[in-house]
Amino acid sequence: MKIIISKERYIDDIKEEFNAAFPYLKIDFKVDTNLPTLVRNKMPIGKLQLGDILKDGQEGILSINENNSIRQVAQKFADNFGLKTNFYRKSGNLWLEIKATGDWSLKQQNESGMEVY
Repeated sequence: MKIIISKERYIDDIKEEFNAAFPYLKIDFKVDTNLPTLVRNKMPIGKLQLGDILKDGQEGILSINENNSIRQVAQKFADNFGLKTNFYRKSGNLWLEIKATGDWSLKQQNESGMEVY
């Protein structure tokens, strides 16, 4: 999967793309509280454009595959674009934050969510 990271894209676009590829997983972006007030007051957060939160305005393509672990994907977002992320796995009707199993591959995480669902 290739995710295009550009200033014009909305956070929700990235989240939807990721969820389409991994339906039992969800990604969220942590928004820096030091952003200008005008940007912080835009609601909801998903409607922010990536240009509002990108480190140094960096753009590019992020390549991930089902064999990458959650930690690896989070590190790619951080290293390449300065984006901080949280990942969640579907568990019944809940979304549980992935912490203890961050070394599992995206495929393993997604399959685990499918089994519980």
